[in-house]
Amino acid sequence: MAGNSYFAFKRFTVEQADVAMRVNTDGVLLGAWFTIPDEINPSVLDAGCGTGVIALMASQRLAGKFTSFSVGAVEIDNPSCIQAQKNFAASPWKRNLVLYNSDYQSFCDSALAKYNAIVSNPPYFVNSLKNPSQTKKTARHTDSLPYEDLLSGAKKILKVSGHLSVILPAAEFGLFEKIAEEKGFFPFRKCRVFSKEGDSSPIRIMAEFSMAGKKNAEASQDLCIMNLNLEYTPEYKSLTKDFYLKF
Repeated sequence: MAGNSYFAFKRFTVEQADVAMRVNTDGVLLGAWFTIPDEINPSVLDAGCGTGVIALMASQRLAGKFTSFSVGAVEIDNPSCIQAQKNFAASPWKRNLVLYNSDYQSFCDSALAKYNAIVSNPPYFVNSLKNPSQTKKTARHTDSLPYEDLLSGAKKILKVSGHLSVILPAAEFGLFEKIAEEKGFFPFRKCRVFSKEGDSSPIRIMAEFSMAGKKNAEASQDLCIMNLNLEYTPEYKSLTKDFYLKF
């Protein structure tokens, strides 16, 4: 998925040359899975947008339900911001997309608007060997966006009924969930992602948190990407078919 200088979806293209993080399965999964707000004139924020794939997916999904909506995108990495801005400008929803070249923490401190949903494929390496590339280190490690900061910021800029959607490695999710609870967030929806059918452990967990949620009250589901024959499962195809050209 990461070999080309661009990645073509059904309704938009993501140019991704010379950026820290290219289009990956995590971002596509989350962009297709997160709950679209049901309010009038909904607003969604992609926190740490990279080249903008989740923001673009959110725009496509919102455009299918609403005539008026807004999607914000925050990114600290300058090359990624430049690329994301070009991707937004080339999309059918350029008037609905707003890009902020800022660190998430400063953005949340100064934001005037509140959002119905925040979606984030956040940096997740907490204690691991750092990549020698500064841009890749920023994109992949929690130094630039600790879990505490992601949740504290969400508390500032989410509407009372809003929700935060994330995707994380299964090994990191327990820590994130613990910190979320300390910040007053509880999951109301969760999906365990398995590489293939028959695997005993998930590789990723997607979850949605709300300040209005209740502890241990989430609805859970499992998603397998491949079957035993290493073919994409019907469930994975159904989730991503509006975006991937191959489906």
